[in-house]
Amino acid sequence: MKRFNIALIVVLAMLVSLVSISFAADKMLDTTISKISIQQDKNGNDYARIIIQEDRALNGIAYTTSVVVMCFGSTVEKAKTYSDGDAFKAIVSQNEYRGRLNYNVVSFIN
Repeated sequence: MKRFNIALIVVLAMLVSLVSISFAADKMLDTTISKISIQQDKNGNDYARIIIQEDRALNGIAYTTSVVVMCFGSTVEKAKTYSDGDAFKAIVSQNEYRGRLNYNVVSFIN
């Protein structure tokens, strides 16, 4: 009986984690690029790191913070056409990395 309860708890925990992953929201960004850099990962694949400024509020206090937008795979070629100060429109997925919000480009908007 104990083994069944433990197995049931493990299965429920896995289901809850999968459901929480599916709630990751997509968002449209319409902003200006502060800085962009094209780099290579350890496998020699290009990726783009775009830094933007985003306005936020916490407990009624408004502030501006830097946010990283990453481009991988097929989105890198389009990212290479941008430079610092350009207008930037894209649909992105929100992620959290080391406790900081960041975005991955899903599609560019022309």
